[in-house]
Formats: sequence, C-alpha cells, structure tokens
Amino acid sequence: MKIRIAAAEDIPEIEELYRQLFAAMAEIQPEFIRPASQDESFIRMNMESEEADILTAWEEEKMVGFLMVQQKSAPPYECFIPHRFACIMDLAVDEKHRGKGIGTSLLKEAEAWAVKRGLEYIELGVLAGNFSAEGLYEKMGYRDTQKTMRHML
Repeated sequence: MKIRIAAAEDIPEIEELYRQLFAAMAEIQPEFIRPASQDESFIRMNMESEEADILTAWEEEKMVGFLMVQQKSAPPYECFIPHRFACIMDLAVDEKHRGKGIGTSLLKEAEAWAVKRGLEYIELGVLAGNFSAEGLYEKMGYRDTQKTMRHML
C-alpha cells in the first residue's frame, strides 16, 4: 500500500469513498444522517488549503481509503490554554478493503503530518455506535475527552 497527498484527479474516487462513508453513517444514526455525496468544492477547498490535506491510500492503482486532516488552534477565549493541533475531519476505507490495516496506516501518516507541523495532539469525532471505528481509535491510543449529548423533544 502507498499513501500520498490527494491531487485534483483523485476527486472522483474521494467522492465515491464519501458516498460509502455517509451511507455507513446513515446506517448507524438514520434519524440524523442520510446517504449523500460530499460537495466537490469542500474537497477542493481542503486540497488547496495550506492548513489541510487529504491523505490517500492506494493498492494497485486503486484508492482504497482517505483521511482528511486539518491544522487547528484552540479558541481564543481566556479559559482555553492555547494549543495548535490536528483534527481528523473524515476517515474512509473502501468497504471491500476494511480490516487490512488501511485505517491504521492513514492514522499513522496523519500523526507524522502533525509532528512535521509541530502540532501538539490530534483529535477527532466518532459517531456513538460506530464500534469498529471506536476500536481502531482506541487501539491507536485515542481517548475520550468530551461527549456530545442530545435530548430529543
């Protein structure tokens, strides 16, 4: 497997992986998420940003996964200690290639990306009920630091 930063010609394959990602998310939380496509302008914006990259995983000329990572800073409020960190926005692995270490490899590459930029840590969000993703993140050393709670009316 080879990992590289996405190029403009990779957008159709990234869009297909986003469709798979959103369909899987819709299965986990159908009351809040529906199958959809990702807006191409959102993908391009992150590809062109100096503070973001899309890391892509390839096997034999086929994209089998991607990870979108952004550089962020803690909000400029008195109560927050200033930090610069990486935020994993999305991680998707082709459904036919899951369980082969692709997600792990992409996460390791994101760690290297963050270290190169002198960032302090990486954070991400995961849907409650996405047990396979939670297991991967925990295996890689990620720990809960906050929760989002919802009360239905």
